[in-house]
Amino acid sequence: MQQSLPEWRFLQLAACIGLWMLLSPQIEHRWIVQLMLEALLLNSLLVTLWANPGWRVLRFVVLGLWVLSLLASAITLMPLPPDLLEGARVATMLSLVPVFVACVVGFLTFVFRSRRLTADGIFATVASYLLIAFVFAQVYLIVLAWAPDSFNLPVPLDQRTPQGLQSDMVYYSLITMASVGYGDILPASDLARMIAVIEAVIGQFYMAVIVAVFVGMYASQGRRSD
Repeated sequence: MQQSLPEWRFLQLAACIGLWMLLSPQIEHRWIVQLMLEALLLNSLLVTLWANPGWRVLRFVVLGLWVLSLLASAITLMPLPPDLLEGARVATMLSLVPVFVACVVGFLTFVFRSRRLTADGIFATVASYLLIAFVFAQVYLIVLAWAPDSFNLPVPLDQRTPQGLQSDMVYYSLITMASVGYGDILPASDLARMIAVIEAVIGQFYMAVIVAVFVGMYASQGRRSD
């Protein structure tokens, strides 16, 4: 039983990411949503460090970045003047990006290092895909903070709560990666359009590369079994 538990660590992480995506738009209290996000981030980091035991120095770097994001998130919940509050929110977004990127790199390193196709490897690629969308969602939020007219939103920016706007950008990021494009959220500035194009290209190449890797692993396992 204990030997089988590690094989489901990426499954529980993917499930936690999906649960956060479902619950965060329904929760009115911003501090709860932010606490859930930081817990999800810590979960991602712990799974990353478990999957990459050779990260002896990097583990302190990524954990330090997570602590910074936690502190920045705590500051955004304080009763501060609007300018300082907006600056703290941008700092939170900036601190989240490298942590999410480190997790994606760690997950994919684990997948490419594996020599056989496993459930853990499959769910690692699912979690990586979702976290890439989270990275771009934070980038879009930073763009919105810098230029509020960068996106055409279904609800005006000044009428949307921070957690609602974050949910909007995660949604937009995922449909952009999947090349669905429902059209309810549209990039309105040149910068926003170019970032969306880059994300769409990454999403397409990601699927192509992962499918090729899995097919190669499956074929290799078949040859070894023969």
